[in-house]
Amino acid sequence: MTIEENHREFTRVKVAIHVELRMGGNVVIQGGLENVSFNGLLLRCDTMLPEHTPCVVFLHLDGGQGGPTIEAQGLVIRTESHKLAIQFTELVGSESTHHLRNLVLYNSGTQANRVEEEFESHVGLHAKS
Repeated sequence: MTIEENHREFTRVKVAIHVELRMGGNVVIQGGLENVSFNGLLLRCDTMLPEHTPCVVFLHLDGGQGGPTIEAQGLVIRTESHKLAIQFTELVGSESTHHLRNLVLYNSGTQANRVEEEFESHVGLHAKS
């Protein structure tokens, strides 16, 4: 798993995880994660949603077997051929924040110090007690 080269606010890492997008409580899209950062993800999928569509994102860390899940409110910000870029608007619960931090940090390789600095310097990422 490698770091995506970018000049973005947060480092993106490549991770192979099952993702679900839901709208109105129903699963509307299932796909594979292309990359993820502290503020969003790029999802490989066959179904497209229009830009600015709100959704709920579930990243199943165990392949959807009932284990740890990252849940976030999201917004489609870009579409590509068979890909949706989702911006996180809110991480749901402190466990999601904790799991996302660990997921990105664990897969950041040689960029771990940079990722840790990004997390520590961004007040909105800290888990609320």
